[in-house]
Amino acid sequence: MARVVVTGVGVVTGAVTGGREQVRAFLASSGAPALRIPGSALLGLVDEGEARRLSRVCQLSVAAARIALADAGLGPDPCPGLGLVIGAEFGDLRSTIEFVNGYLCRGPGGLSALLFPNTVMNTMAATTAIAVAARGLSLTLNAPTVAGELAIARAVAAVRSGRVEAVLAGGVDEIDPFLAELLVEAGATSETRGEGAGFVLLESLDGAHARGARVLGEIAGVAWRALRARPYRVGRGTDSRAIAAALDEAGAAPGDLGRVWISASGDGPRDRWEQALLEASLRPARPPQTALGSRVGRHSGLGALAVAASVLDSSSRGPALVHAIARGGSHVAMVVRSHAAPLSGHPQ
Repeated sequence: MARVVVTGVGVVTGAVTGGREQVRAFLASSGAPALRIPGSALLGLVDEGEARRLSRVCQLSVAAARIALADAGLGPDPCPGLGLVIGAEFGDLRSTIEFVNGYLCRGPGGLSALLFPNTVMNTMAATTAIAVAARGLSLTLNAPTVAGELAIARAVAAVRSGRVEAVLAGGVDEIDPFLAELLVEAGATSETRGEGAGFVLLESLDGAHARGARVLGEIAGVAWRALRARPYRVGRGTDSRAIAAALDEAGAAPGDLGRVWISASGDGPRDRWEQALLEASLRPARPPQTALGSRVGRHSGLGALAVAASVLDSSSRGPALVHAIARGGSHVAMVVRSHAAPLSGHPQ
């Protein structure tokens, strides 16, 4: 099976917008959390026509995808088989609310044909695929907490199987005051939520070498599983088959890990469950942990940001584990090797 490498990075968040160099500078810096994206972040990434036509969450997705392609050294028409896998927790909820309000306020005459397409969960994938000429497979995954990480894991599987040679994978979420109030009224936890989009460009190692791309790192092992838990509840089990499977696929042991990028975001019970999973799965090793959600808030773009951090973190002495778990038991594990580590000598 093909080996899968990362050749491009693109993120749009409140704290960092850009490709590999901007993410590298972000990792080396410190500062207060930045949860919302300023309007200036999209300047030069979305043209005036797109700004009028596309909803804001679609603009975030388009901008991050363009950054990732440029970071990988690809132009506006990258390749005929480019695929796209996007994870989202909320979709274009703002447009959906506006669409429904039109009907509630004015009846059938208040329904907007322009807003209707945005009520579908895959609207971000559709608009992004058109904007970046991604003519290959297109997949949208809707899941709480783990959507972005799951999108990347699924994309890795697609490249590894030979179904596609290159794919943009990541996630996007937007949050506004109304959504925040709605979540509180629905009894949502007090986790730190943010907004943003993030993509990594994944290619087969042979394909990347053939076009002379600079390889940032390799995703050597991925797995997604489910632990027993009631819907939107925290479970008791700590036997993580996902972590074990990802490590086994990468030919790595817990003691090899240089860092763990975790999904902690202020949801106390879920965060403690994640810690129990990692403790049981990695013992006796205790690699350092980092939670990017504390700096940019929890959103579906964090999966790509964590993978980017894994391949750009020069301080790590071994492969990184990217881990995320959701209430309800869905969890994802990925073992990522930096370009500083050899890309040969372990199982393919």
